[in-house]
Amino acid sequence: MSRNNFSRRDFLKLSAATAGGIALAGCTSALTPTAAPAQATTAPVVPVATLSDVTSQDYVWLCAVTSVAFWLDGRKGMTAAGKALGVKTEFLGPEAYDAAAQLTILEGLISKKPAGIMIFPADTASLNDTMKSALKANIPMICVNSDVSDKSARYGFVGPDNRGAGQTGGKKAVELLNGKGNVAIMTVPGIEVHESRKQGYLDIFAQYPDIKVVEIVDDKSDPAVGLTVATALVQAHPDLSMIIGTDATAGSAIARALKETGTAGKILVVAMDHDADMLPYVQDGTISATLAQNSVMEEWMATNYLYWLTNNSIPAFKDWRVPNAPQCPKNCDVGVTVVTKDNVQYWMS
Repeated sequence: MSRNNFSRRDFLKLSAATAGGIALAGCTSALTPTAAPAQATTAPVVPVATLSDVTSQDYVWLCAVTSVAFWLDGRKGMTAAGKALGVKTEFLGPEAYDAAAQLTILEGLISKKPAGIMIFPADTASLNDTMKSALKANIPMICVNSDVSDKSARYGFVGPDNRGAGQTGGKKAVELLNGKGNVAIMTVPGIEVHESRKQGYLDIFAQYPDIKVVEIVDDKSDPAVGLTVATALVQAHPDLSMIIGTDATAGSAIARALKETGTAGKILVVAMDHDADMLPYVQDGTISATLAQNSVMEEWMATNYLYWLTNNSIPAFKDWRVPNAPQCPKNCDVGVTVVTKDNVQYWMS
């Protein structure tokens, strides 16, 4: 099914399903069991998996919010990686942003002992201790897209440098504004990914005294709330030059508000991500630019990193758990691409 004819209702139905893994016909030598040293200095030594073990392994993506279509590309990457590796994959999380609900799900997952967990944390701090419990239970954990405050609670991070993404957006905004104008920012306060993106914009705007940030508002990553707050921004600031969105739902919400208030084409928009309902607004010029994350690659890589850790695939040690030397990158920046009317067709296919 193409992205263009995949409805929000279809997505919500899909969110409840588990993506099945497909067993491969062969395996690499990295799956051959190896003898582990008797003395484990930092964690219990877990034998390297046999082929039959691998095909039954379940890798889970625990998301902060499942009811936004942004995750479709990431799920495509995770599912494809699962098929290539011959393992099962599963997508879970609360329907709305809810750190407490996400924590409860994580606690339940640990008791089920999946082969590995990637997590988009709803909160930077409240999950740290439970994530460490997962590591102690020999369940590898990797953060994707957004990170936690305690880096020892996960083995690696895969996603964009979010402050860098904001700086990229800020430079594009300066270009569109010709270095001057009144700007409003729609974001989700308290969520690391959005705080970092917002700060990236502010880093750039600080270099341009003729650009003034007149208001920063919370859109709660909710399309209905986004429409309401974007409309309020337009009404409160008749001299507004640009609205910036740091989350996946903001772009289309801003575009609808501008069309409904008759200000489309008068107020510039720089958005985030490339949801299907947003792209037509880029194509018609209502949204001047959006920053597209490389989401398929992000979850593809994260799934592979978890697999390497679980199966000791990188032969640096007989078992990396003994020296406590996790074999995956600590930080992996997948970057963003600036999408405009000139190249948007490549994201609409």
